[in-house]
Amino acid sequence: MPVLAPRHAIATAYAGLFFGIGVYLPFFPVWLEGRGFDASMIAFTLAVPFAVRLFTMPLGGLAADRSGRPRATLIVYALATACAFTGVALAPSAALMIVALGVAASFWQPSLPVLDAYAVARRAEGLIDYGRVRLWGSLAFIGGNFAAGFLLGGLPADAIVWFIVAGSLIAACAALTLDELRLPPREATTHRLPKISLVLGLAILAAALVQGSHATLYAFASLHWRAIGLSDSAIALLWATGVIAEVVLFRFGTGLTRRLGADRLLLIGGLAGVLRFGAMAFDPPVALVLPLQLLHAATFGCTYLGTVEMVARHAPPGRGAAVQALAAWVTIIAMATATVAAGPLWQWFDCGAFFVSAGFAAAGTLIALIVAMRRG
Repeated sequence: MPVLAPRHAIATAYAGLFFGIGVYLPFFPVWLEGRGFDASMIAFTLAVPFAVRLFTMPLGGLAADRSGRPRATLIVYALATACAFTGVALAPSAALMIVALGVAASFWQPSLPVLDAYAVARRAEGLIDYGRVRLWGSLAFIGGNFAAGFLLGGLPADAIVWFIVAGSLIAACAALTLDELRLPPREATTHRLPKISLVLGLAILAAALVQGSHATLYAFASLHWRAIGLSDSAIALLWATGVIAEVVLFRFGTGLTRRLGADRLLLIGGLAGVLRFGAMAFDPPVALVLPLQLLHAATFGCTYLGTVEMVARHAPPGRGAAVQALAAWVTIIAMATATVAAGPLWQWFDCGAFFVSAGFAAAGTLIALIVAMRRG
């Protein structure tokens, strides 16, 4: 019997995974800079996990579907992530650290589509409200922001990595309390990538482009804000502002998805990305950056909810984890491309690199419009 109710255990698993992400996204580039990495090397190092996940992300979802045991898969992935990040912290050289980071990437991000598929299946059974469970991941992301921003000044620099290890262990412990799913009948060829419809394929591509538009923000925003004199706590506040808006969205996400539909959520996310990153390209004052961060509720949150809902509606029976992983895989391709480009673009144009981010969002918006027209 599980120790925690399903909604509590799933929420805790999300919290553990996203606490680590909340530390990693704003402050891992700062940690790399502290190890002597320049902008191009930071961009390369951040792109390595994306490149690794090009191969491992689809396999992660396939493994969960093939085993028929997504709970057990999630436990293994979370524990492996903790071990790999331990290697990142203890690596004696930059080369070995990058190798350890690549190993961590093989398990960390594939955990999320497996957990999403598990949560959506529990939602279908009437056990949870997906949006209200998922918002705890966003709240933990904020906790990671503040833990790193407010505590790291008095802690060793490697505490950034140990926070990520702790989050992964929390996720593994929470998953241990879950019941295993009873999956519906699956296709006979569960070792292959699932077949998806044209509408779902276009929706996944649109979402990937909009999510990829965040690459420059993730790689260089914290470094830029530090360079203009903001403290780590102020940087954490800027990141938290966006995620608080995302939390509010997820709180009402189920009703919003029902009213608007997945295709309109994708459209909103893309349009918001054009506005957000187009404005960021002009290096606005901090007073304007703060409200721009609120658009994260749309650029990330609406896009995320739209993707999960499209997959839930259109994935073949028993292939939810694989299709969620496939959607994440396409996002990784877009994010890796944008991240690699972000390094030289930032060196040449500084904040002007955000114009490319706005271009990614515009492309995603156009494809989302096609999806909406085909479904309308």
